[in-house]
Amino acid sequence: MNKNKMVGFIFCDLHKAFDFVNHKILLEKLEFYGVEGKFRTVIESYLTGTHQRVALNNITNNDNSSKWELLKCGMPQGSILGPLFFLVYINDLPTIKHR
Repeated sequence: MNKNKMVGFIFCDLHKAFDFVNHKILLEKLEFYGVEGKFRTVIESYLTGTHQRVALNNITNNDNSSKWELLKCGMPQGSILGPLFFLVYINDLPTIKHR
């Protein structure tokens, strides 16, 4: 900066980024990197089959809550594997060409 050279920064807000990790795409990327067989099956089991619903005022009757829905995106909160899976998920972003 003292030599009158330009400095640039890019800041990315990854707030809630783990909520948008698509399970199908992540599993395809893991397979591309060589994760297969029983290990892939364990990871698929870990990611899939989770359901969620929304309840108003913490009341879970039919009038105050939504129906149960299967989650297709997101990492389990507080998981140790979440950051690793997220890095695998975004690893190829610099090589993606815009349309």
